[in-house]
Amino acid sequence: MYRFFRRTASLIAFMVALVPQLMAQPNREQEITIVHTNDVHSHVEVEPYVKGYVDALRKENRPVVLVSAGDAFDGTPFATLSKGMDVATVMNLTGYEVFTLGNHEQFAEVAFQDLAPKLKFPVLAANISEDWKKAVPEIRDYAIKTLGGVKIAFIGITTGVTGDESVAALERSRKAAAAEGADLFIGLVHLGIQDPDETIRSTYLAEHCPWLTALIDGHCHTVLPEGLVSSGVLIAQTGEFGNNIGVITLTMAGKAVIAKTARLIPIKGHEGESGITPDTEVQAFIDKAKALNAAYLDEVVFTLPIPLAGTRDPNRRGESYFGDLLMDALRWKTQADVAVFPGPGFRADLPEGPVTRGQVQTALYLDMPVCTVTVPGKAILEMLEKAVSAYPQENNAFVQQSGMQIRFKAEAPVGERLVSVTLADGTPLDPEAAYQYATKSDSLWVLPGGEEPYLPAKVLKDYTLCEVLIEYINTGTPVTGVIDHRTAPVKPEE
Repeated sequence: MYRFFRRTASLIAFMVALVPQLMAQPNREQEITIVHTNDVHSHVEVEPYVKGYVDALRKENRPVVLVSAGDAFDGTPFATLSKGMDVATVMNLTGYEVFTLGNHEQFAEVAFQDLAPKLKFPVLAANISEDWKKAVPEIRDYAIKTLGGVKIAFIGITTGVTGDESVAALERSRKAAAAEGADLFIGLVHLGIQDPDETIRSTYLAEHCPWLTALIDGHCHTVLPEGLVSSGVLIAQTGEFGNNIGVITLTMAGKAVIAKTARLIPIKGHEGESGITPDTEVQAFIDKAKALNAAYLDEVVFTLPIPLAGTRDPNRRGESYFGDLLMDALRWKTQADVAVFPGPGFRADLPEGPVTRGQVQTALYLDMPVCTVTVPGKAILEMLEKAVSAYPQENNAFVQQSGMQIRFKAEAPVGERLVSVTLADGTPLDPEAAYQYATKSDSLWVLPGGEEPYLPAKVLKDYTLCEVLIEYINTGTPVTGVIDHRTAPVKPEE
């Protein structure tokens, strides 16, 4: 018996000693899995499935890492009512290992400097300003993860700088990570592939940094079922709102990539057929947080005779009825000359029938205070030129508005498209005159020059955009669904 145990112990010791040798074999083939999300925007219902899927892979002893390409901490009341802290708890419980800063994490109302210390995973943004890095010292350029004996450097790139600045940040980070022994380099980026400026797309990074194995992308909410390959770099993106889980598989021969694929696992509306067992701990926390918010959010605030379209399309392409109604409500409440709201502020449809406060807050992205500010007509005209610059294509600069009749030539050169802008009383907008301009209090960025030239703004105390819409509809104003073509192209012959 003693000999048996002694031989068994010797065999175990031999196998343990053999593992590093096997890992070091230069041509040993294995698969590395990168599970990823982007632009979840606090639709945390996907996270129990994310954790369930990752845990299942790990039970099979597969090398796996979980990452996010940004825009996670706001977008629904689940985030708003806890100032993002409930989202932070969910992501910690889910087990995220790397996160890149999205553009929404850069918004002042998100207060990411308060959230970052609560996160149990590194926050990346190699190309962000030094001011940001001082304000949020948790931000790093890259993070190295060792999977199956392979060191993978994830380099974070966010929005807000030029493409060449991002390329320089990637090159700088590559050099530093290589000095630490990184074998592969993956960009975890929040740029997208649809911006009118091609130099700030992720494809620009692929073109200029073909040494990247892959780019895990976000920002434009594009669904790439099998990814796309640009300049030999695999670009992956899941869409939006946790509708899908992204999976990248790297087939390795030693430390060399011999194959790489991207795929999506549909979740929203496909929970049962996904085959994933959701994690009970993550689900329990979500359920508890939602129960605490329910009394406030589940209140029915008005009833609609028709549905209102509040998604990207049409609100970032052209005038929408929801946009007309919302901006009429804001101008009615503020008595401003014009009311303006950026197309990206719309996030979800409102259904026909009873509508709850939570649905309104989700549709309008953030329940922010509204304000009025005095601005010159010249700034409004410059803003409107940007708004119609990509028509009829999707454009984050497009605005819904009230108080103006805007006519433009869609075929004219960018910057020369406006034909006429007249006010509600029929007078032309005067570039030299000053106007009362109403908007959501964090939306002055749609004006040239940003916030500083137009502050201080007069904030309407106790009124948010959601509350203004609720009050306006409850006055009995007709909800018809008829667009009045207040922002419209003219015919080429006109």
